Amino acid sequence: MIESAVILAAGSGTRLKPLTDHSPKCLTEINSIPILINALENLDNLGIKNCTVVAGYFSDKVLKAIGSSFRNVQVSYVLNEHYASTNDMYSLWLARHLLERGVLLLEGDIFFRYKTIERAFSMCANRTCYLAGKYNGKKDEILISVDAGKKVRHIEVLRGRSGTISDHHYMSTGMLIIQGDYGMYLSHWLTGFVAHNAVNVLFDDVIGAHTDDAELLVFEVGHDEWVEIDTLEDVREAERVFA
Repeated sequence: MIESAVILAAGSGTRLKPLTDHSPKCLTEINSIPILINALENLDNLGIKNCTVVAGYFSDKVLKAIGSSFRNVQVSYVLNEHYASTNDMYSLWLARHLLERGVLLLEGDIFFRYKTIERAFSMCANRTCYLAGKYNGKKDEILISVDAGKKVRHIEVLRGRSGTISDHHYMSTGMLIIQGDYGMYLSHWLTGFVAHNAVNVLFDDVIGAHTDDAELLVFEVGHDEWVEIDTLEDVREAERVFA
């Protein structure tokens, strides 16, 4: 049973300005609830005991808002001092020592329902799963291609364009259940990218380069179960979905 989570919350959220002019993206409020608080509430409901937050932009405000615990969840921090020149793969690399224990990995801009993760934990058992929704044609998404058994075969970051809609194409929710064996591989892959100074990429680029090296399955979730908050339009959409 996975009892730890890692939340990647170092980014500056430039597309959310002016909301992020003086506050970190992860504290953006959806119906008066900060994104990070929603995540921690859900972790507590799931019985997760430990959470590591990788902070960067306005990290002091993250620490002040949360502290060392939230309800029954013990919270620790890793600081990404290079958040302005790196991407989330580097933040995950900084927390790589946690991956081999097995973690629930969350991007810090995801507003979601705890029942979604609860169902995924139950169905994924001892497998590593990428929670994903059916791809709907949006630009700039993480396009995940699977085979008939929902094993991930290809991951593509759709930078500035749309992909093909099909029964075998999914889109990232920014949430993964990572078992310890897969976590050991991922830690090694991340280190390889950092060694080549490829630090301004997404962790999906790293995973996508190794889809043949370890099994990763898609766990399908509905589009009313999560919203990724990148823009002011996403804030409005999340407030509608989670009204």
